[in-house]
Amino acid sequence: MVPAPETEARFRRQDGKITPMEPPILERLRRRAKALDTTIALPEATDPRVLGAASQAADLEICRPMLVGKRQDILDVARRENVDIDPAWIRDPNEDDRRERLLEMLAASRSIPQSSLEQRFLDPLYYGNLLVKIGDADGGVMGAIATTGETLRAGLRVLGMNPRYKVVTSCFLMAWPDDRVLVYADCGVVPKPTAAQLADIAMQAAEARRSLVGDEPKVALLAFSTHGSAQHEALDVVREAVEILTERKVDFPFDGELQGDAALVPEVAARKASGSAVAGTANVMIFPDLNSGNIAYKLTERLAGARAIGPLLQGMAFPIHDLSRGCSVSDIVDTLAITALDARR
Repeated sequence: MVPAPETEARFRRQDGKITPMEPPILERLRRRAKALDTTIALPEATDPRVLGAASQAADLEICRPMLVGKRQDILDVARRENVDIDPAWIRDPNEDDRRERLLEMLAASRSIPQSSLEQRFLDPLYYGNLLVKIGDADGGVMGAIATTGETLRAGLRVLGMNPRYKVVTSCFLMAWPDDRVLVYADCGVVPKPTAAQLADIAMQAAEARRSLVGDEPKVALLAFSTHGSAQHEALDVVREAVEILTERKVDFPFDGELQGDAALVPEVAARKASGSAVAGTANVMIFPDLNSGNIAYKLTERLAGARAIGPLLQGMAFPIHDLSRGCSVSDIVDTLAITALDARR
């Protein structure tokens, strides 16, 4: 089907076919990752998508993939799916002669019962995180099979949190073929953040914007009101988060509470929030709760034609990133590039 004229900018004609165009930021991320020297653990290596992504990432020199799990199971899937992998990429916990040392590290976390240590050690999610912790891998990508909750539990039990923050959250890069990029947070982890957590989410998302997109963050704390145009207890958390950011003297412009149109549209911002350093030009969107953030990113992806890259975990002690269970091979490759960049940040 030929795209409508208003959407033609999102498509290109190649070999007689009309195909969606990739957002330019993805190529920039891959190119930057290629200049680094990183090894990224992939604990779900029996998923054909993960194997395909590992093969592509190696071919593109984005990173050295580390396939975590039972060696024979991984080789069987690669053979069945006709995916070219190097057996040297595989790390099988059953073959690790450091078992006792690594079990001691798991026990030291005090969050895993003694009776479950052996089981967790053999679990690719936990073993993959251990490989990151001891420096065998620079980061990890998981979530093609595991839920976000399972990914978070394994990461927190083995790696812990970044001491700068008090909450682990996530963000998405929402990217368009015309090179527009917005950061959305939190869309995947914290259901109902407190004001302090919302301030942490804003700081983490601003940091991700600087690191990955490469420009200066302009952070909008979103709500159904702009600068007091409505009164409701649900707005108090957003207003308090703004006060906390002010007290912390963060090094990026922010404003709230702002409605979505006031945050993005200059003409609306001029009427609703004149004089704001953020309104009308915001590039980081902080949602008041998980309901609004998750709904917004999926609608933006499906109705506005954006590519959703994430969920990217924030606040972990080491660079570990989550995947959507509906992810494609390309999604995994892009997340590998982002993880490589985070590992060198």
